[in-house]
Amino acid sequence: MDNNNLPTRTQLHRSQKKTKKHFYKRWWFWGIIFILLLAAGGFGGMKMTSTGPFSQKTTKVAKKKATPKKKVAKKTGLTLKQYNGIYLSQTDGLSQEILGKLFGEPNSTSTSTVQNISTNVVTWNKIADGQLGSNLTVNFTNDHAISKAITGLKVTRNKKLSLADYEKIQNGDSETQLLQNLGKPNGYAESSVNNTTQKEYTYSSGLKGETGANFIVTITNDTVSGKSQTGLK
Repeated sequence: MDNNNLPTRTQLHRSQKKTKKHFYKRWWFWGIIFILLLAAGGFGGMKMTSTGPFSQKTTKVAKKKATPKKKVAKKTGLTLKQYNGIYLSQTDGLSQEILGKLFGEPNSTSTSTVQNISTNVVTWNKIADGQLGSNLTVNFTNDHAISKAITGLKVTRNKKLSLADYEKIQNGDSETQLLQNLGKPNGYAESSVNNTTQKEYTYSSGLKGETGANFIVTITNDTVSGKSQTGLK
């Protein structure tokens, strides 16, 4: 290119003065654009806030109703397990003081004399799963437990026991066999004297018979040694 044909600085400056400015180069144009952007941003912000991805939706969370817990009635009173834990012996059976600490204060105490032997009789009336009038009794000689009894226990039977069931009980039957055939008794009694353990099992509920019908089976050293009944049919 021939540098002689290029316009001089003076000529170029004059040419620029004569050229009109485009509208997008004027200040008022950008001012309007800026205002429109602000307005659009305001409306757009409002729209985004209400319906856009950053909208704050109010979500109602359904509260689950708390299921009321079923109240389980606590069993109170002395149990068959506690009865079984009473150790009997003329020489080292449980003392009345120790048993009182384990079971609490008895409901009644009395003294009796059998064959010139003085015995303290201690009774607790509150029995767990017990019928009306149920109780636990312990006899002490020389401050050692030698006999015990628990009465009035509730028992559920698969079938009613009859006179025929009673008559099947024979002397010499084992204690285990008796309980398998008849089920649990309503009352237990046990004594330990002169190295002989004797038990009595009383059956008084779930029986075929008259009102108040019952029968008692005597066990000596783990073997049936006697029986008696009232009102069975």
